[in-house]
Amino acid sequence: MTTLAERLDQWNSDTIKKYVTLLGGRSNITRKADRINFVCAKLLDNTSLRTIWEQMDSVAQRAVSTAYHNDGEFDSDAYVAQYGELPPRPQKEDLWYGYYHKEPILFDLFVLDGQIPDDLMLLLAELVLSPERFQIEGIEKLPIIIKRGRYDWDVVPVETELIGRADLLTYLQMVEQKQVKYGAKNNRLTAASVRKVLANLMDGDFHELPEKVTGRTVIRPFGLDVFTQESGLMTRTGKLTKAGRDYLRTQNPEIMLTAFERWSDSGKFDEMHRIRHLGGLKSRRTRLTPAASRREKVIEALSWCPVDVWIDIQDFYRAVIIWDFDFEVEKTPYSNLYVGSRYYGELHGGNYWNVVNGLYMNAIIWEYLGTIGAVDVAFVDDEYASFVDSAYNYIDEPISLYDGLLYFRINKWGAFLLGQADKYEPTQPKEKALFTITADMRLHLLADLLPNERLQLEAVAELVDPQTYQLDEVKLLTAVEGGQQLEQLITFLQANHQGELSTPVFDWLSRLQQNQEAFKEAGAAVLIQLNQPGLMTLTQQDKALAKLCQKVDDKTILVKSSRLARFRKRLKELGYLLTQ
Repeated sequence: MTTLAERLDQWNSDTIKKYVTLLGGRSNITRKADRINFVCAKLLDNTSLRTIWEQMDSVAQRAVSTAYHNDGEFDSDAYVAQYGELPPRPQKEDLWYGYYHKEPILFDLFVLDGQIPDDLMLLLAELVLSPERFQIEGIEKLPIIIKRGRYDWDVVPVETELIGRADLLTYLQMVEQKQVKYGAKNNRLTAASVRKVLANLMDGDFHELPEKVTGRTVIRPFGLDVFTQESGLMTRTGKLTKAGRDYLRTQNPEIMLTAFERWSDSGKFDEMHRIRHLGGLKSRRTRLTPAASRREKVIEALSWCPVDVWIDIQDFYRAVIIWDFDFEVEKTPYSNLYVGSRYYGELHGGNYWNVVNGLYMNAIIWEYLGTIGAVDVAFVDDEYASFVDSAYNYIDEPISLYDGLLYFRINKWGAFLLGQADKYEPTQPKEKALFTITADMRLHLLADLLPNERLQLEAVAELVDPQTYQLDEVKLLTAVEGGQQLEQLITFLQANHQGELSTPVFDWLSRLQQNQEAFKEAGAAVLIQLNQPGLMTLTQQDKALAKLCQKVDDKTILVKSSRLARFRKRLKELGYLLTQ
């Protein structure tokens, strides 16, 4: 417990004298201890404390009340973010002196060096104002254009719920079918695979594509790549996990919720590296906080936001600070990060927060939640548009792919993943049936296919015309041979067929299930040529060799690879050597 007297004792006597005067004390109180006793007597007496409280202006009263409801700690940044100002102080004519030597006010006696003393906290309960929790309101309808300076910019809204959920399934399908490849060093999609993923997404990428398409220049493919790996839906070697296969097969929201929480709580990829013009991240002197510790706070702040309304990104920034979800990016007391050139691009104060913390949150919201369909986004799609405050102080182009984000909206999928809804009810329910399969193994479409459904269908059937496919036994078994699960392919056909499967189709699928284990590889083997007379007799009569090899013809024997070492050893014991 830290008392008022203990906190005052850390100040020098001249400083305490100013507050004695502020409280109406006489000038003949000269000893430091006496000055401390005078201040404590005034503040720790209920009657005089109420008088002092009533002498404070409303801003100071609200500031003290805010600290009281925050366990006595006063966060000036959060208070300014919510109320726009700190308790007013008298202005000095010398502005430079007044900046570094602030005039004392009564507020300082309640919040000493950012903390209300414990013994004073006990007396404030009947005086402080009720807490005011900051709420984001949001808007129902987006503006068509926004004005910045002399320019008007078009606002581009993208609803992502259907697109994002379908794109994730498409990406998982491509991984399952081994259609994508990853770099040997960083396990990220190769440039060729990025382009292949883009070609299969429902609506391409959020931005117009540049001439050179790589992971560094796109949002959706990179977000899908990182999210599926960090959430445990696939391995870092490019294979679906059991959770990934189960989600691809069932689209069970609970599986996705578990994956989302794993990505949020423990994903190791640091989104700071996606802010392409932010320098110093790989410097030996830079020490970054764990990415998961930052990401977790952003996700928690999002869970406090309203659903189904458009939220201004600047309002969300304010909320993060007010709700105490702000985060440190660097562990060091000084920053090593800069934009553009190290010589003139150093970041300080609000500029640092807008570029580093702000764009980090934009990346989380847009590249991951927007990509998987959890939030809708509204942005300016222009290669010269940057709405990060102070960005143009450093560079003539956007600092990242996410500079143009203006609004976001948590949709029904996002509400479920963020814990704001107990279950997920799709905005657009899935059609009951996609096709019907006739006895001749012809598949006739009843609805338009999503990209992931088209990829799954093309794994087992040949296109006949735009509305018809022919199921192909060789193609289906080739897909299974390539690593896909036969049960998953059969489930896809059964789940999306209209009504019950006909007897010929059902029998065909049943036969394939029975036959898939009919032939099984028994392991690799080596053919060995016998180049001298009598060696075949030796291999058949020697008890050890006879157990390890099998006759193929008069001059050839077969030895399983697993037995080859023992076969070589026995030959050497008999005075022979197996050569290549």
